[in-house]
Amino acid sequence: MIQGIHHISAFIKDFETTHHFYQDILGYRLVKNTVNQTNLKMRHLFYGDYAGTPGTVLTFFEIPRIGHTYEGSHYFGRVSLGVPDGSLAFWERRLDRYGCLFKRDETGILFEDPDGMKLRLMEIPEVIEQSLATRHSEISREKQIIRIVQVEICTNVPLETESWLKEIGFQGEAGRLSNDVAGNFTQVIPNFLAEKTRFGRGAIDHLAYALRSKQEVDELHAWANERGFIVEELADRGYFKSLYLRDPGGGRIEFASLEPGFTLDENLEDLGSGLRLPPFLEVKRAEIESYFGGV
Repeated sequence: MIQGIHHISAFIKDFETTHHFYQDILGYRLVKNTVNQTNLKMRHLFYGDYAGTPGTVLTFFEIPRIGHTYEGSHYFGRVSLGVPDGSLAFWERRLDRYGCLFKRDETGILFEDPDGMKLRLMEIPEVIEQSLATRHSEISREKQIIRIVQVEICTNVPLETESWLKEIGFQGEAGRLSNDVAGNFTQVIPNFLAEKTRFGRGAIDHLAYALRSKQEVDELHAWANERGFIVEELADRGYFKSLYLRDPGGGRIEFASLEPGFTLDENLEDLGSGLRLPPFLEVKRAEIESYFGGV
């Protein structure tokens, strides 16, 4: 049922800094400029490949007065992004040219975004498809970031978390879990901290995994209720339908449909070009634009 990673969502301090980092330095495309549907005064930005393909997308909630993150008993750790074999030297030069601090180890290039979200560039034997390559920067298709390869769940209940994920449909051993479809991994990392995590800038709010259809989201919802899972919310976001569960450590895990996607309300060529709202929020456009000036 699970089709791999759908997206990853984190907290940021300001749009301009984040936009420069992900669009100008890393080469992502802003594919949706919208709002947090539970807090209409909070901007929600989606970055991905040219089409905003699920599995490439990083999203950010802008909170100008956000504080620092304090990692505790359960949090989402480093996000690994796949780049083509042989391209790490290019990315070292590029990060250095833009003044980004990084280090290289046997797994790839380790660095952080401006808010402290932990990232890794790692080589994989793939190149992004021509139709999905972004076109606004000088980064050639043969060097562009392809997709999310791995996410980390750092938790003081690793066995329970791994068992929970396997019950949903993940496979693997020793905390390294995947499925047969996506070619990406969720790494469960033991963590012995006792204090509760405090979310702040750079913290990942939730991981989202993909399901084929809205019907499959509904089916998972019914299944989770039958098994007594902690169901936080079922919501149709317009661009996809989402089910939010809490894992054994309290982490927020989303399951989102692949349909209908970001072209619901704008053409592929125009993705991210202005403030967009799903159909059910259009009646509040005037109010929302008063917060962001329509952009």
